[in-house]
Amino acid sequence: MTKKFFIAVLISCLCWLCAEEMPRPGLEGLAWEYGVSDTNEQALVMALKEPLLQELDVETALQHWFDGRLLHSQNKLEAAQEKWRQGLSLLTELKPLPPVIHTAAPKAEFSVLSELKLAEFPDVQAQVVFWQVNNLRQYGLVLALREKTPGHKYPLVLYGHGAAFGLPNSFCNWLARHLVRRGYVVIAPAMRGEPLFQIQIPINGKELVCDGGIENLDGEVDDCLAMLDAAWKLPYVRKDEFAMLGHSFGAGVALLAVARMGEAAKAAVSYDAWLVNPQRYYWDRMRRGANNWLSWESYCNQPVKEQLRGLQKRSLLHHVEQIRAPLLLFMGGGYDGSVFHLSHDDLCKKLAAHNKQYRYVLVPGGDHNFVLRDNASARHALSIQQQFLQEHYPAR
Repeated sequence: MTKKFFIAVLISCLCWLCAEEMPRPGLEGLAWEYGVSDTNEQALVMALKEPLLQELDVETALQHWFDGRLLHSQNKLEAAQEKWRQGLSLLTELKPLPPVIHTAAPKAEFSVLSELKLAEFPDVQAQVVFWQVNNLRQYGLVLALREKTPGHKYPLVLYGHGAAFGLPNSFCNWLARHLVRRGYVVIAPAMRGEPLFQIQIPINGKELVCDGGIENLDGEVDDCLAMLDAAWKLPYVRKDEFAMLGHSFGAGVALLAVARMGEAAKAAVSYDAWLVNPQRYYWDRMRRGANNWLSWESYCNQPVKEQLRGLQKRSLLHHVEQIRAPLLLFMGGGYDGSVFHLSHDDLCKKLAAHNKQYRYVLVPGGDHNFVLRDNASARHALSIQQQFLQEHYPAR
């Protein structure tokens, strides 16, 4: 794990925004530990890996791990070690967790607040819109050609941005140049708990922040689904179909939206998606690996049963059977061996096992944020992306 990559993840993978919440007793300081020193704890943590990744019901054994951590923090070392040994004995005859059942996708309608001017792209209209989902007001952008062909229905692209800091301001030009000018309409949600932009711009004299709080790939999926429903009501947009493009946090969210929407999703382009296999990220923190889930301690404040169900709900692997769209999965090749790479290896194996159409591309020299810059890695990926969209969801 290089310092450069760690900083990129720190910036891009969010989740520190819940950090003011006190960690579960026994987890204090784990964010800064690397490696497990107690052999009894290590044995339990290592034994939990495969059952967690296989979505087996490890609630009782996992509770023993938490109980042992609490005892350890109270300097009751022998009692902690006994808890961990007991937990190890409970990892037999485990049953699968039941599948996640989703409710219907939410409905919504846009209200237009303002129009932004993209100085380099006078032919592109950028509207600031809001909509309601789960009784929360959410903000985002709709980008389309200013002069539209009468009666023509334009294909729709859902863009999921990286990090949880709002839409990256400079990337609006990228969307205009490489998608809107090619004939797509782009919708870009900020998502719950986030400001509209990473560098805020007052809209009608007010800096806009979405209602709610960051949920780390849970409620954000509903934000995207509701924005899709609202976009399909626009008179110049093709109904009930879309493609997806996303980076990091937003790619993780938008890929789950692709799975939820089934046949409506026609193509998906993902750049370094975060948390596609949250069980692996979760276990990586248990073993004190790289800290790529910065609010993991806050997540662990829930009861263990709810933690396990929440991991399933957020897992793209859990939803692979629902995916109908061909996938183009980019990954920066500059940090091989990270949990990002390992999770994508897990995903590709499951996609192949279910005969899903996908392509996994390791981009030479790319770091986690390569798509946000104009460099050789980004240009290499862009060429592949445009060919992929032309094949599976052409604009014209």
